[in-house]
Amino acid sequence: MQRIVFTPDTTRSTAAAVLEEPDIRQEINNVVTGASAPVLGANPTELQTFIEEKVLSTRAGAAMMGPIIEATHDRIIGNRDDEPVVITGAQMIEIVRDQRAGDVEDVILPVPVIGTLKTTNSVIGWIIPIAAAIGAILLLLGIFTRPDRRDVLRGLGEFGLAMAASMIVFGYLIPVHLLTAIDNSTWTNAIPRLALRTVPVLLGATVIFGLVGLALILASTSGGGRRQFSTPLSVARYRGGDNPGWS
Repeated sequence: MQRIVFTPDTTRSTAAAVLEEPDIRQEINNVVTGASAPVLGANPTELQTFIEEKVLSTRAGAAMMGPIIEATHDRIIGNRDDEPVVITGAQMIEIVRDQRAGDVEDVILPVPVIGTLKTTNSVIGWIIPIAAAIGAILLLLGIFTRPDRRDVLRGLGEFGLAMAASMIVFGYLIPVHLLTAIDNSTWTNAIPRLALRTVPVLLGATVIFGLVGLALILASTSGGGRRQFSTPLSVARYRGGDNPGWS
């Protein structure tokens, strides 16, 4: 979740995912058109249509919008509370494809800091090291208790199933459904768009972890003596009587 929705970048794929949201395109378009149309002497409706069809809805336009989308992404998750998102005259030229737009004064894109996203980003930042520390402690405890092989296999299987479930929760359910249910503002919709672009990889990884986990759990329940890693043979209790030489 940290990687797919809380790591802003300038790549075309990220910008294209965010710009798939119609309300976000409309908000950017309104600001750009309102600032540049008077300087260009252009019809606002025609200019707005041009920006929508030739820039914001194209892959090439997404690549050009990368720095602006990175800045807006950085702001909505709370990384730049005191720094507004600014569209400069140079960027305006690239958007409207007219050199005269360089005379447009820098315009601020009204992107708010979204408290829900800022809090989630902060919580995720704390969860990662805490979970890693707890996992390391549990691993060491498991090693020191010298578990049977069946126990190890079952533990690894349960870990695989837990990974599959957590990937669905943190990689899909929370970013796609929960966050937008808590806050339905325009820019919050960028988060599910970012998460949805990785759904195929997410589902593939989930299936792999789930199948491996089930296979290990089934292997742990198969027949055979209980074995420890330090004991190459099955551990069984010897019962005397068959060989009088033993006592």
